[in-house]
Amino acid sequence: YAPAPGLDELPVLARQAAIGGVDVRLDVRREEPAGAVPEAVGLTVYRIVQEAVTNVVKHAAPAACRATVTVTPREVRVEVTDDGRRPVLPGGEGHGLIGMRERVTSHGGEFHAGPRSGGGYAVTASVPYRVAA
Repeated sequence: YAPAPGLDELPVLARQAAIGGVDVRLDVRREEPAGAVPEAVGLTVYRIVQEAVTNVVKHAAPAACRATVTVTPREVRVEVTDDGRRPVLPGGEGHGLIGMRERVTSHGGEFHAGPRSGGGYAVTASVPYRVAA
């Protein structure tokens, strides 16, 4: 019955990825105080980073990965990229990408995922929220 994971649990997630051979550089930038992001949005952001990093472990390890989470007054932006040491295999969207997209769109946000022009892969999302009055 532990609380749902959110933004505060991201550092633990990044450390766990090292076990799978991925060096995750996590950068969480808050323009809003802790607690301003609704729990459902925090969980969505956590799950996006979790799935994106899991995909790096499964498809690109050993790899370097950068996860940037920016909390603004109206949205949380997520960007997870890897350095592309292994080639990206064509094959469409798997269940993880579909799940990330569905989580983001359920909040009215935007989601993109695909190969980067210089190699590697990128997942980006913006998840809007409203502060409770």
